[in-house]
Amino acid sequence: MPPRPEEVARKLWRLGLEERAGHRLFTHPDGRVGVIPFPSGEPPQGTFKKILKAAGLTEEEYHAL
Repeated sequence: MPPRPEEVARKLWRLGLEERAGHRLFTHPDGRVGVIPFPSGEPPQGTFKKILKAAGLTEEEYHAL
């Protein structure tokens, strides 16, 4: 089960990704951009995996943060 969007955002902030434009767009230092949707509840598993891929993380690395 994927984590809540707020938790994903906190961990990406810890990695140094910056929130942009108030839409929960995160930019990686190498220029990649990821978007985190903030629906009520949990995002679909596929959305969570796309966020991790854009951030360059595996699920194991994410959970270790």
